[in-house]
Amino acid sequence: MTTCIDCQHWNPNGTDRSMFRLGYAQCKKKALPGHTTSALAASCDKFTQLEPSKVQERTAWLKKQGAIA
Repeated sequence: MTTCIDCQHWNPNGTDRSMFRLGYAQCKKKALPGHTTSALAASCDKFTQLEPSKVQERTAWLKKQGAIA
């Protein structure tokens, strides 16, 4: 199953750092200002695979923060 953390549209850089530390980020494809999506949420129909090295960086950082297991 693919999740938001694997997607190019899941945008940690455009998200408040405190929310990202909790494992949430905004989606570039959802027009809901301030709305965040969990890194582990099931991907939607707009999913576009992010390069594996970037996924590993995101995952490692979120694990270090204790946001995901």
